[in-house]
Amino acid sequence: MLHLILSSPFQHAALEQALAYLQPEDELILAQDGVIAAVAPDWCKRLVGRTVYVMAEDLQARGLHPQIGVVIDINGLVALISEKGSPQTWAD
Repeated sequence: MLHLILSSPFQHAALEQALAYLQPEDELILAQDGVIAAVAPDWCKRLVGRTVYVMAEDLQARGLHPQIGVVIDINGLVALISEKGSPQTWAD
């Protein structure tokens, strides 16, 4: 299952909640302010060993360079959703 995180982990509990429900085969997509988790050292440590995708457009809009995850663009997101199905969206 895909889990889409839209909120900053420093302002909302969306990522924390998603991690509580994540199964070993599940994958995370960090988008909008959720991409902040891909640059924050503590969150990067917590995400090690998980499949994480990070939206390129959202990183670029915030001037960020991820420390973890696979950077994908909107076409990659569409392909991922086509392959895996609609994501569970986590946002506050």
